[in-house]
Amino acid sequence: MEKVEVKENASENAQATAPQEVQAVSYKTSDPIQEALRTISEEALQLSECLWQERKLIRELSSLLKLILKQLNMSFSLPADVFPRTDKVQQVILSDEAHLILINDKNEVSSKALEDCPPATISSMLAFVIPELGKGLASHRKEINSRISLFDKVNQELKNLQYAFVAASENLNQDAAPVNDGIKKALMNSPDASATNQGNKEST
Repeated sequence: MEKVEVKENASENAQATAPQEVQAVSYKTSDPIQEALRTISEEALQLSECLWQERKLIRELSSLLKLILKQLNMSFSLPADVFPRTDKVQQVILSDEAHLILINDKNEVSSKALEDCPPATISSMLAFVIPELGKGLASHRKEINSRISLFDKVNQELKNLQYAFVAASENLNQDAAPVNDGIKKALMNSPDASATNQGNKEST
């Protein structure tokens, strides 16, 4: 009978300790979940901020690129793999309006504003456009330097021509002065001028 009582007591002890073990296990397993949820919440806030900032920068990029391309009157033919192969794009052109013009395998043309494209697509596009833009700027600068050289030469020759006209005009004025003096002397020595002078003297 004593053994039976011992077994019963043991079973009672087991039943009494079982809830405590379950609670302990439950607490240990829920602790990582709470930490993970806290991490997810923090990451969600940061992700929202990053997405907002990315869209803002993309809009600013599109506006600046449009301004520069229109000023330079430039457009770019991009590799077709800028877009996913699922789009079946055969040709991509970045216009001076900062629009991507897409031509698919059926020669159908569509247009999409750069800022409306996926960020990954814009990133791939920039990897091609920025080096080409640098080359375009260098070419544009050379054209401007060539025009500056032309304008400078033409201006110098026009100045030389202006100096020639001014010098010729001054020479004419200098040559005309002795002639005018000779005419005045001839008129003063003429008989009519002498009679007029004599009459003036007698009247006085």
